[in-house]
Amino acid sequence: MTHGFLHYLLSVLDPMVNLGFSQAISELMVSELPWWWFIIVIPFFLTMVPSLVVWAVYLVRPTWIRPALPTQLQAEPLVSIVIAGRNESATIGECIRGALLCGYKNLEVIFVDDNSEDQSLAIARRATLTATGNRRDSERVRIFPSPRRNGKASSLNIGIRMARGEFIAITDADSVVQYGAIQHWLLPFRDPRVGAVAANIRVNNSTASLLTRFQEIEYALKVPNKSALAYLNLLYIISGMGGMFRGEILRKLGGFDTGLGDDRDLTMMIRKQRWRLAFSWDAVVWTTCPVTRSHLQKQRARWRRNVVKICVSKHRDQFALGRYGLSNTWLALQIVFGRMVFPIAVVIGMIWTTATAGPLQSPQILVTVYWVVLLCLLIRVLLTRDMAGTPMPLNFLLVPLYPFYLLFLVGSAQWYAEMTELFRIGAKHHYVPDHIWEEIPWW
Repeated sequence: MTHGFLHYLLSVLDPMVNLGFSQAISELMVSELPWWWFIIVIPFFLTMVPSLVVWAVYLVRPTWIRPALPTQLQAEPLVSIVIAGRNESATIGECIRGALLCGYKNLEVIFVDDNSEDQSLAIARRATLTATGNRRDSERVRIFPSPRRNGKASSLNIGIRMARGEFIAITDADSVVQYGAIQHWLLPFRDPRVGAVAANIRVNNSTASLLTRFQEIEYALKVPNKSALAYLNLLYIISGMGGMFRGEILRKLGGFDTGLGDDRDLTMMIRKQRWRLAFSWDAVVWTTCPVTRSHLQKQRARWRRNVVKICVSKHRDQFALGRYGLSNTWLALQIVFGRMVFPIAVVIGMIWTTATAGPLQSPQILVTVYWVVLLCLLIRVLLTRDMAGTPMPLNFLLVPLYPFYLLFLVGSAQWYAEMTELFRIGAKHHYVPDHIWEEIPWW
């Protein structure tokens, strides 16, 4: 069997046997196996088509995709950057310095320290004094230490209440706002219907490990899709790593749900108010990604558990047709089926197709699927690199391994998280303090 897989894997590179590769695709497409659509056809339209459309528009009208800044902004509204963190001594200094040096003058930075046990508070205070060397700049930073641990969501809510800005940007304590990002972040708000704008999240430590290189590819591939979704008013998340909101909206909603503390939950609440969400290519925020496998899988498991909790429990009223608009109903269905049901169907489909195709055809089917997926990935990576300048060219070498990263590292953690959340196994979130958890609804 090993020889069979290796034979078919290498045979695609031989022009003399390309006919066999083409024949395998043809047979699958006309076969009666419905799983073919789940394995190849649907993923193609969900991933490739948005990238191709955005790239085509970018070639013809690049300013439609990446609007240019006006020569002079009509006004510089006060922007509050809210940061919350606990034990972030390794990154909080750079985070605050980046905010102060981002090139926007009418700015305040608010850091809420969630009862850190390291030197986060001292480093944050030192960074406010040394970032620019200007004492007046240090007055733009306000630091609020918490006497006890409240969790990230509660800490962010403290910062939101203290913020005086017309617009409030939220970033993680391990993220850095790029110079000039604020001006681009504000551009979409010229449309009064826009309530929040997602930043372009880039990986700050992409060379730290093999996993961070894969994550750079992952984050890069999301950029064209976010642009397309925002245009269709189907953007489903304003990332907490980099999102800007109208201050009035956050104050009206009361900020984050302290039990979930999830940016997707906040995004859903904003969408229910019928606000549009936008995406800015040039509002770049650099984030620090997990370096080790355990940290990566814990992060993705936490994210996926919240997806289940939000879509299946807290915001299940979005499935009511037209209650919050057709776009929200469609979005809820897309998240449940596209993010939860569909990936499992892909795996089942591959297993079923392989098991029913016979021992001689099984390697050929799997390798055919792999090469089709790889071709689509390479095209998407090249298009994204052309438009956004990411990922790094060296990481192109990892694209052949990228499907295995998604399937075995990310996918396994996500599927496990889905099952544990659906069956209420370990429902309490470890990142929420007990005294906060006891006061919130159990979604």
